[in-house]
Amino acid sequence: MAASSTIRGKPPQKMESPLYKILGNRKLVFAFALIFVDAFLVSGIITFVPYTKIDWDAYMSQVNGFLEGERDYSNLKGDTGPLVYPAGFLYVYSAIQYISGGQVYPAQILFGILYIVNLAIVLFIYLKTDLLPWWALSLLSLSKRVHSIFVLRLFNDCFAVTFLHAALASLLFQKWHLGLIIFSVAVSIKMNVLLYAPSLLLLMLKAMNIGGVISALAGAAIVQVSWTTYAIDVREGIV
Repeated sequence: MAASSTIRGKPPQKMESPLYKILGNRKLVFAFALIFVDAFLVSGIITFVPYTKIDWDAYMSQVNGFLEGERDYSNLKGDTGPLVYPAGFLYVYSAIQYISGGQVYPAQILFGILYIVNLAIVLFIYLKTDLLPWWALSLLSLSKRVHSIFVLRLFNDCFAVTFLHAALASLLFQKWHLGLIIFSVAVSIKMNVLLYAPSLLLLMLKAMNIGGVISALAGAAIVQVSWTTYAIDVREGIV
């Protein structure tokens, strides 16, 4: 009777579903809500805010020269002057031109999707590191300049920074070789990403032996060499 009473008195164990775990995580719920709200904000910006004409026409002119077979950087020019970006820029914007037909509005939609992807990656990084209170995540969506750069100006910074953040997310899981390859792709789109290289090298030296560092750097170098060799005449351009 005593044993039976003990069994009957034991509280039943609750089976926590994945949905229950998600809803129980305030930061995660807030991050999903932030992505959802910001998606509507980006849609509104594309629809109602006039496009800022700065570099798009120059990008398309430079890409057209590349697609027509030109490989000499001195001959790849646009309204703002000669092309000064690495080879990855040409690949990315050639794909954008193919998808958008060179038109601004379809490209804005593509960059709007890219903005949400970048936001999701950054939110993931902050959730993974768990260094900020949940309400501080909202600061990521309050930058007028970031929205403008992504969906009103269509700068190549957008792809470079998104790949950079993807590389950082890989490094959180100690995927150093993958992270370095993604980092190299970011550099190939815009070289200001190299500003992160010194601190990245320091982290690599702390996390891996010399052999691992050299092999990871070799993977990054292969991206640069393979893309550059095919895309440009290195005698005349910035690679």
